[in-house]
Amino acid sequence: TSSTTIKAKAFKSGWNDSSVSSASFSINISVVDMVFVPGGTFIMGRTTGSGNSSELPTHQVTLSSFYISKYEVTQSEWVTVMGYNPSQFSYNLANPVERVNWYMGLVFCNKLSIYEGKTPVYSILGSTNPDDWGTYPISWNSTWNSVVCDWSANGYRLPTEAEWEYAARGATNNPDWVYSGSNSLNEVGWYDNNSGATHVVGELLPNGIGLYDMSGNVFEWCWDWADNTYYSTSPQNNPTGPSSGTKRVIRGGSWYYWADTCRVAYRGLAIDLYYPGIEIGLRLVRKG
Repeated sequence: TSSTTIKAKAFKSGWNDSSVSSASFSINISVVDMVFVPGGTFIMGRTTGSGNSSELPTHQVTLSSFYISKYEVTQSEWVTVMGYNPSQFSYNLANPVERVNWYMGLVFCNKLSIYEGKTPVYSILGSTNPDDWGTYPISWNSTWNSVVCDWSANGYRLPTEAEWEYAARGATNNPDWVYSGSNSLNEVGWYDNNSGATHVVGELLPNGIGLYDMSGNVFEWCWDWADNTYYSTSPQNNPTGPSSGTKRVIRGGSWYYWADTCRVAYRGLAIDLYYPGIEIGLRLVRKG
């Protein structure tokens, strides 16, 4: 389960012993399947159809390359790292994990980073080890809200809103799909009209860069503080959201909500950090 060097030597009666041969083997433990997203520039916001004022104005964003998980984090992956399953729909571990609040997402990201030997991204109370943070909050917590993100670390983290939308669009505005990979939600997403619960990840069609369920199944937590006017002041290069706020953003829609929430431009802005909804899970990114 860890990288090592193996040495070998051959012996045979009547023969000279061989010299010692050695080789190093790197064991890459990867819990979550990741897809590389090349950096680039796109138009963020509501570029087609109708929607909410928070999706305007459309604006140009340039992002560095990154990796994003091919699927929403599954219950199996969560259990592997965390040792328990918080999900309501726990009858199939291949379904996305849900009933996860934003604080729990921070813990999972750092624990997975440590599990795979990567540098954790998040720091609370000066420590990157979640065991030092105490129990994750179930109400507003100013200490946890002061979490520091090391954007240079190679560990796992929650996507920024811009990274999420860029990936959901397939790293392009052409074609300019309403949903992630299609204008027909039934092809790519589980929502209130075609499901009554979560589904196994990856059952429907992927988008143009091979990502599944970015429309529907479960909402996905983003790093950003929620602000319905942020697009008016967002920087162009690698925006990370407002510096403060009271709620965090979710993206992508879910099995429980209507089709409009599954649009790639839709922003879920009224969600408390401590809310562990049966319609909310997560997807991870790490630096490219």
